[in-house]
Amino acid sequence: MSLISGHKSIGIDRIETPAFNIGAVKDVPGFGTLYSAWRRGEPDKWFEFLDCIDPPTPRSRKWIVMVSSQFGCAIGCRFCDAGYFGYRGNLSVEEILGQVRFVLSAHPEIEAATVPKLKVHVARMGEPTLNEAVLQVLESLGRSGDLPGLLPSISTMAPRCDLSRRFLDDLAKIKDTHFGEGRFQLQFSLHSTDEEARHALIPVRKWDLEEIAAFGERWFKPGDRLVTLNVALSDDIPFAPEVAARIFSPERFLFKFTAVHNTRRGNMNALTKLWCDAPERIAQLAADLERRGFRTIVDPGWPEEARAGLSCGQLALSVTEEGARAAEVGLGGVR
Repeated sequence: MSLISGHKSIGIDRIETPAFNIGAVKDVPGFGTLYSAWRRGEPDKWFEFLDCIDPPTPRSRKWIVMVSSQFGCAIGCRFCDAGYFGYRGNLSVEEILGQVRFVLSAHPEIEAATVPKLKVHVARMGEPTLNEAVLQVLESLGRSGDLPGLLPSISTMAPRCDLSRRFLDDLAKIKDTHFGEGRFQLQFSLHSTDEEARHALIPVRKWDLEEIAAFGERWFKPGDRLVTLNVALSDDIPFAPEVAARIFSPERFLFKFTAVHNTRRGNMNALTKLWCDAPERIAQLAADLERRGFRTIVDPGWPEEARAGLSCGQLALSVTEEGARAAEVGLGGVR
């Protein structure tokens, strides 16, 4: 059977799939749908996944499926709600693949094999390098050839442990074997050029900047996408372009600046930083990096996405009444 088959399109209320149960759905018109699900027979092991587009590009041209790899998260970043209820284990291969299958089957009007860019982003809940099932999923998808437009994407903060190091080494082999010519996106959570500040945001042992840079040099092959360094920057978090330029090569890396979205943890730690137009500091940092030869992306996200709790670091639980009001003020009500 095809790896991408397995579910028929049915109405959403409470759904049982071969891999998991779906019990809640949040639709954001013009953007996407968020699903909340749990392992069959174990309702305490729940997760979310997202079916969305990149407005205004239609789903038939670019389709994004954001999947979870863990029940909760083992890291506990200070601005992310994925680990708000702790960590309850890893999803299985079938549970991760099941998220992709379900989303694709929810749109019978689109033939997934004809979509030129189908991004499967392992970033909703969990640190993917701590779950070897993610590698098996990528290997299976790569071997199957069912989705010619498939663009896998992994976002990691690179825990300092043997499991994560082996994962990333094996991931490089899978990328080179199945996803060459720019058909894989690797992202590291950077957030600051100051290691003490990074540890305050990501309070676990992790690779330092030099280790990330060294891995990027080994990872990159001609034709590959640049490795993305994500920077969700709050007002008090230091970031020095001269340090970034000393450590990272513009031939291997790009920098992506994003808003710090409304989350319970972000609000508790006074880290939330919402914007539609780049604040002066972020615009200046991006310009400085560009003068040093780097490509930069300044991406606030889509306002409706953040208000609904669909943005990076958010869960459905992120949007409290108070948080929704804060988001409305921070985003200025601007589309």
